Amino acid sequence: MLPVVSEFSRIVEIPGVIHYPRMAELNPAVEIHELDKDMVKFTVKNIDLATANTLRRVMIAEVPTLAIEFVTVDINTTVLHDQVHLGKLAFTTLTRDCDCPGGCEKCQIKYSLHVKNTSEDVRDVTTKDLQPEGNNGVWPVHTSEDNAILIVRLGKNQELKLSAIAIKGIGKEHAKWIPVAVATFQIDPIIRINDEVMDRLDEKQMQDVVKCCPKKVYKYRADRGIEVVDNRRCVYCRECLKVSEEWEVEDIEELISIQQSKDTFIFTIESTGVIAPEGILTIAIDRLVDKLAKVEAEVKKLSPNERQRSQYNY
Repeated sequence: MLPVVSEFSRIVEIPGVIHYPRMAELNPAVEIHELDKDMVKFTVKNIDLATANTLRRVMIAEVPTLAIEFVTVDINTTVLHDQVHLGKLAFTTLTRDCDCPGGCEKCQIKYSLHVKNTSEDVRDVTTKDLQPEGNNGVWPVHTSEDNAILIVRLGKNQELKLSAIAIKGIGKEHAKWIPVAVATFQIDPIIRINDEVMDRLDEKQMQDVVKCCPKKVYKYRADRGIEVVDNRRCVYCRECLKVSEEWEVEDIEELISIQQSKDTFIFTIESTGVIAPEGILTIAIDRLVDKLAKVEAEVKKLSPNERQRSQYNY
């Protein structure tokens, strides 16, 4: 488990914006569990559901990336129409190496592609054939022999020549700018076992409860009975509650209690490759802080009477 990431606490540094719950008092924090080049899994603690979903939506829709926006097709004698090539190129994942607002040589890239098949064999045109102009170094993510993405296949004497321009944008404008393949969160499950009710079960019944769980949340020990191995494996399927519904055991409905945490959320973020997953999280927090700062600035412009009326006029 990696150290706690403290950037998320910056969200509460803007006074008077987040009123419920009192996040400044709760001290929200991010705890990283898994991190590699494509995926990050982390837990955000001490926030409410609305704030967790806001962070998820910002990672999807507000993190700027590069994508091809303009394409000029000069020659196309392939079996596919121009529009098909445009769609494939638009969703070609491009590396992003720029933090400016937009318009510099690193976030407005020109590409060229020119392939003609002069052999008898079929020629694959892939993303490795998409060449950036100049020395900006912004190549497609998938350019190796193993992972290059197929654009079209050329028969003998078929040719494809085009030029393209990639610009910076956000997922709110078009899906091609979304930096994540997966951006989800799970509400942290709270599982409690009633020892008094468990003592009324026989060994077979306890093992049935353990076996019915598809995620192996529980285990059986002869000396302790049913134990929770990892509550975060729970997917709220409630199979452990259903298996005991017909047992004639006093208070059997109180055997297992499964509740949703109100302030802890487990995120899983998978990057498309355009930005490192931890970078997506950091940029999303920055964007969220900026948006809240703009709200704060507008609120300060209001008179006391206007502020009071705005609390009741949504």
